[in-house]
Amino acid sequence: MTLLISPKRLCIYNDSDREPTTSYLNLIENTLNRIRGEVTIDLSLVEYASAAASVRLFAIVNRAYFLSSRVNLIRFKWPKKDDNPTGHRCIVTTGLSVALLANTSQKLKKLTEERRFFQTAVEPFEHWQKTLEMIDEKALLTIEQFLLVSSALSEAMLNVSYHAYEDPKFTRDVAKMGGKRWWQSSWYSVETNKVVFIICDLGLGIHDSFTSASPLFTGYNNVESVSTALTGGQSRYVNAGRGNGSEDIKRPIGSGCADSESLLVFTGNVKYNYNSRYAIPKCEWIPEYIPGTLIEWSLVPRRGEDG
Repeated sequence: MTLLISPKRLCIYNDSDREPTTSYLNLIENTLNRIRGEVTIDLSLVEYASAAASVRLFAIVNRAYFLSSRVNLIRFKWPKKDDNPTGHRCIVTTGLSVALLANTSQKLKKLTEERRFFQTAVEPFEHWQKTLEMIDEKALLTIEQFLLVSSALSEAMLNVSYHAYEDPKFTRDVAKMGGKRWWQSSWYSVETNKVVFIICDLGLGIHDSFTSASPLFTGYNNVESVSTALTGGQSRYVNAGRGNGSEDIKRPIGSGCADSESLLVFTGNVKYNYNSRYAIPKCEWIPEYIPGTLIEWSLVPRRGEDG
């Protein structure tokens, strides 16, 4: 049996946590791809798990079930409530533990039916509707915000179908996963009055997808390609009737008239941050490579007292 012990903090938001977190997630992925015996993922020492890192962990583990076709591939050790209450809150109370144990299509379907924080899907339109209903039920969005969030979620899910796995190397994976799969998490916090939505895929990433679409972009480096792809009027489908997708993704930011709204994207070696406090997004190179694309919105759903 192979034992993989987690660091105390699982987080990709800040520079100090990102390296040990991505190293651990890569270790899990490589081990699950290589080892034929049983693997134990020990999360008992985790004291903090951020939302984005949790979704990536869910994605890596869940994909391994599909690719191996083995429901008994992984065992887990969870934080105990008495010994590690903060870790228990992050891993168990959030429902991440239930998601990590969802090793069949039926169990994954149940995550959606029970409106769990963590879900996965391959059908954009169908899951877009269910996710919007779940968010709107709790967050009480204004009509304008509902339309903006609706467009952003639709574009993010469609991006997975259109772009994420458009390479022959993913053909086998897509077949085994039952389609072009993404993993997500969404919730509304009464305490902070924020709705958070995260969507993650394990495909090409924005840089490879964008630069392979046209000779115009082949010389772009990682930061240039991501920055350009997320600029209004740009699309990998150049002059093909598309190109507003990035604006749909960014448009909800600032709709709540709050300084704390943000859009965060991790893809390859790039971190992209668009905050309602600043007019210009920050797009920067990071040393840690994050496969695929992860997008996170943090929105304030009510304005004043009129909700």
